[in-house]
Amino acid sequence: MNGSNGYAPASYGPPPQGYAQGYSPYGATPSSYGPPPQQGYGQVHYPQGYAQGYAQPYPQHGMMNPMVTPKNGGLAVALELLGGSFFQTFGIGHLYAGNVGMGLGLMFGYWALSAINFVLCFAFIGFITWPVTWVVFMIISAITASNAAKKFNVEKCGQPAF
Repeated sequence: MNGSNGYAPASYGPPPQGYAQGYSPYGATPSSYGPPPQQGYGQVHYPQGYAQGYAQPYPQHGMMNPMVTPKNGGLAVALELLGGSFFQTFGIGHLYAGNVGMGLGLMFGYWALSAINFVLCFAFIGFITWPVTWVVFMIISAITASNAAKKFNVEKCGQPAF
């Protein structure tokens, strides 16, 4: 009997050349699962430089690494200034820029100097040294946070330094 479109659903003929027995352009038949054919259907060709099984090669020197987000130097400076102004916590911009050691060193170093300046306030000299320490940390930490973000972008992302 003819199908709904008026054509007989007869045999479609043999599979085209290059297909192994049991394979068709639509996949393997359930009765004959076997190794994939050596040529034709199922063969994957990778471009030169691509390792089989991976979507893209490991980034080479000078290429931007798509897995690493570039750091914004302005945001690193803003984090330093806002953290230092409102919370007396320097080093947050360094932590953002990927310079964890320097960030923690600035943070704990400022707190240690603040404790010393607090004790010096009893001799009235702390009222002079504490604001000077704060201003020096504001300037130095902001500059070094910007430089840390630029250095991160050059080393990890392959972007030029500005």
